[in-house]
Amino acid sequence: MINAINVTKKFDDFTALDSVNMCVQTGSIFGLVGSNGAGKSTLMRALSGVYTVDGGQITIDGEDIAGRPEVRKNLIYVPDDLYFLPNCNMDSMAKLCKNTRAKFDDKFYAELAEKFEASRKKPIRSMSKGMRRQAALILALASTPDILLIDETFDGLDVIKRYNMREIMCEAVVDRGLTVILATHSMHEVENMCDSIAMLHKGRINVQSDLDEEKATLIKVQIAFNDDFDQSKVEFDGANIVNFHKDGMVATVVYENERGLVESQLKAKNPVLINVLPLSLEEVFIYKCK
Repeated sequence: MINAINVTKKFDDFTALDSVNMCVQTGSIFGLVGSNGAGKSTLMRALSGVYTVDGGQITIDGEDIAGRPEVRKNLIYVPDDLYFLPNCNMDSMAKLCKNTRAKFDDKFYAELAEKFEASRKKPIRSMSKGMRRQAALILALASTPDILLIDETFDGLDVIKRYNMREIMCEAVVDRGLTVILATHSMHEVENMCDSIAMLHKGRINVQSDLDEEKATLIKVQIAFNDDFDQSKVEFDGANIVNFHKDGMVATVVYENERGLVESQLKAKNPVLINVLPLSLEEVFIYKCK
């Protein structure tokens, strides 16, 4: 289990992380989402030990990572801004990984390189952005870590390779209890892969929960009446309306209330139309963080 407890990180007078609390269960895929500048990359670097925090504590299985590289020896971090040795190819990077990562699996590396048709002898500097990202992910997965942190997960990969990478990561989670944290702008990616999420906004965690539970906290309703109406028509005692938008005679209303309560209260107002609509994770993020 990974715990961030009141984690604060400052750069001069700018607070990038402000008392962040986050818990990631072992053997899960955790999505860290947020807008540009929200602090995602800073938090990932703090979790990996690249940054020393200015306040709070980060633990892995109850052990503080500060100044203790042995606690994070089986943690691999794939940053957004990738770095490879000058003039290297994948095989030379694999040799380096084998000498520095205790559980690097040569056979698995070869299998992954073949599966993704990777150019093992081609200089990485001459590869496209997507191919460099693929090389970094292959090397990370072949290192068979216990914890894998990935910033902007599949940036530049095509649809088929994204799917294959997701499958391999999910297999590792199920088969050997790999813990994955994905920091991404892609809500679709998170919805496809993650068990739980945290929404980071302006250096603070606004929401952390199970993905399905978080969607269930909001309900979106499309509603119309015989006569013209405004927001007051769809209000009721205890209603928490987080968004109201009317287009012609039909309104779309988002409530932060239990679904049964909203439906029963609105039906009692005798609408001519009432539909409960699905909410995307992107909508949840917008309504929770605005």
